[in-house]
Amino acid sequence: MSFTRDLIRRTLRKQFPAVEIEEAVNGRKAQQMLNKTQFDIVLCDWEMPEMTGVELLKWRREQPKYKKEDVPFVMITSRGDKSHVVEAVQSGVTDYLGKPFSSEQLINKVVSAAKKHGIERKLSSQKPRESISPGGVSAASLDVLMGAGKASPVQATKFTNPDAPAVSVKDVKVPTLVRFEGKQFRCMIVQFSKTEATMFIKSDDVVPQVLGQAVLDLEFDGTVNRLNYFIQSVATTEKKPDSTFLTVVLGLIDQDSEKEAFIAQLFDSL
Repeated sequence: MSFTRDLIRRTLRKQFPAVEIEEAVNGRKAQQMLNKTQFDIVLCDWEMPEMTGVELLKWRREQPKYKKEDVPFVMITSRGDKSHVVEAVQSGVTDYLGKPFSSEQLINKVVSAAKKHGIERKLSSQKPRESISPGGVSAASLDVLMGAGKASPVQATKFTNPDAPAVSVKDVKVPTLVRFEGKQFRCMIVQFSKTEATMFIKSDDVVPQVLGQAVLDLEFDGTVNRLNYFIQSVATTEKKPDSTFLTVVLGLIDQDSEKEAFIAQLFDSL
């Protein structure tokens, strides 16, 4: 997802100015890049088109130059249930970062993975960032490959058909759970569309940050899906500055076809 990749890229470049970062828009592209260039760390989303994160992990661990003891692989995912964690561990993952995550959590995971493999000095290098040469990897940097989202950079721009009807929004009352950077809240969804969700939450000590990440649990036909959103706006529900009740508007990040179908079915059922 371009939103998640942008967040990771900005965070790493700010914290580690010497780091060289390469991005892959899907699992197959990441595989091609890993074949072409030797990377020091891989940060990978579980859910990617063409090849999932765990499929990429299994393939990578089969390559002589990417054995578990040599190169760390950090899986980034909203799938925190035991079965997925076990599958990732058995496939050779180095560490696991659950969505939503804070910048501090991301940095800690990268530093921890680097220390496990004795490459933490590359993180603290203050030399100017250099481009990766065709013949190999810059010795002054820690090269990081990130993969997530659907292919084609043009998807960063949204094109609308003037003849198409506006996206409809339904007024609903759906109680569920939402997570913001490690803290879970009960919430009430009051408006829902195929791309946005507006909810009420009670927050005594944590105020969700605009453009931060959120994971929303939604259920349809006995199946609970964890959907990735970003926070578009936060406002007090009551007309007083110390209100603990907040109205939060979320924008959908996921571009996975299965999740889009799930949302469409849920929307039609409301």
